[in-house]
Amino acid sequence: MLRVAIQGGGVGGSLLAYLLNRSGHDVTLYDIKDRYFKPCGDIVPNVYRPSFPWKVEYEIKNFAFYLDGERIYDVEYRSPKWLTINKSEWINSMRENIRQVVGNLKPNLKDYDLVLDSRGPYPLDREVVYTTRLIMKTEEFIPEAILEFNTKFTGFYWIFPAGENLLNVGAGFLEEKNSKDLLIDYVRSKFHKYETIDLRGAPISIGKVSRKEGRIGEARGLVFPLSGEGIRPSAISAEIAFSALNKGKDLESELKKNLSLIESRISIQSLFLNWYRNSAPYVRKIILKHFLKSEILIDAFLEDKLDMQGIKESLELIRSGRVSS
Repeated sequence: MLRVAIQGGGVGGSLLAYLLNRSGHDVTLYDIKDRYFKPCGDIVPNVYRPSFPWKVEYEIKNFAFYLDGERIYDVEYRSPKWLTINKSEWINSMRENIRQVVGNLKPNLKDYDLVLDSRGPYPLDREVVYTTRLIMKTEEFIPEAILEFNTKFTGFYWIFPAGENLLNVGAGFLEEKNSKDLLIDYVRSKFHKYETIDLRGAPISIGKVSRKEGRIGEARGLVFPLSGEGIRPSAISAEIAFSALNKGKDLESELKKNLSLIESRISIQSLFLNWYRNSAPYVRKIILKHFLKSEILIDAFLEDKLDMQGIKESLELIRSGRVSS
């Protein structure tokens, strides 16, 4: 039996705590709050199921991409490409039977065999983008996922179906920390009447972290910088960490080996992001127009597999007839 302290009860920390506790290890979760809530798009690609199942609120098959107000491309998949999940409910369910220390993120190292950092972006040792997310109720329900790019900024607006008559609408841009005002203006331009259910913001990691050792999830930098998707890679890192600890294997070598594909794709996205952000607006428009009109690149983007292997997988998917654009 291992005595393990986990700092941070988000995706990675809570899933790892749940798996270790279920297997008989002594786990303590350190977090600033006894219940989890961090706003985001609550979207995961439909290519993965975690060890502790989440509740699916909506299955997304249709996507539309806008550039500077113009609808550039849309695509329909024959089976769900993305899933909207209730992330907070999922995480809090995992935390129910875990010993928690609330308000303190500094465990006494002498009390544990291992202390792991799963504090998401909050070590703040990397670049982050400040996003704002609005859950809204509207009669103008949109059954497709919308991503809208503005060449003045590096980032995008999103509109995701989140359940019956509910939409998850958000914004995040590197050049503008106050995404709240931009989001409110955007929503008012799109919807005539809506009810605000919840409005709040949070940082999302997009830059390289200072170190990876002893970390899992977003604390390790496991967020795809082009999409901002971190739920799936964080959960995968927790499952890898659990397997290593439960089997007595070296944690860092197992994480490094089994996260190599994800981390490689994150690095490729980072290179593309930096190239884009350093380009003039007219160059950005050229880049995005070509990118958003390519069904192969769009498919790879939606599953965060923008490398040669992933692009080949997307090409095979399209040739198989599972995509209709």
